[in-house]
Amino acid sequence: MIVRRLPLWLGLVVMLSVPAVAQLPADAVMLDKVKIAEKQKSVDLCPVYLAPSDPSLPTWEYEGVKYRGSKPDAKEKFLKDPDKYVKAAEKQRFVNNFMRAMSTIWCPVTDEVTPGGMTQWKRLGYTWESCCTFCDETYEESNFDDALKNLHARAEKTYELIGAKYTEGAKSPVEGAIKRPDEGAE
Repeated sequence: MIVRRLPLWLGLVVMLSVPAVAQLPADAVMLDKVKIAEKQKSVDLCPVYLAPSDPSLPTWEYEGVKYRGSKPDAKEKFLKDPDKYVKAAEKQRFVNNFMRAMSTIWCPVTDEVTPGGMTQWKRLGYTWESCCTFCDETYEESNFDDALKNLHARAEKTYELIGAKYTEGAKSPVEGAIKRPDEGAE
């Protein structure tokens, strides 16, 4: 009798000793607590055309911040209404930095928070990560278009919440920004 139950007990012991890894819902990330590194600097984004700056063009400074254009006429246009361009560039840089840092956080198939260490895909200029083997096997290319829209919306929402606040040196952009299941919705 004991011999027949041994596999059952052994199975239970193994199952209980392995930590459960489960995906979290998309809103488990508290956007007002994310830690985004400033990878794209002000000189890397043209404040007028909101496109990558051209390294062959000269830089200029405005209120202690260095800028560079993506086209030769950028500086001239910038100087006509610098505050307008500064604000637009600040927001666009934050959105770009957020999207680069956070593209591996939400699965492009299910939109759930990934546990990490799963399959990664390079699509649409970003690295995406699946949340499970089911997603590895069932993803469609259209998932990435939807994921990009979701990611951009989250970047915009985060900018509304915290502005262009950057945090350097965090181990992960979601360090301290994941709601525990017992915290509930905010």
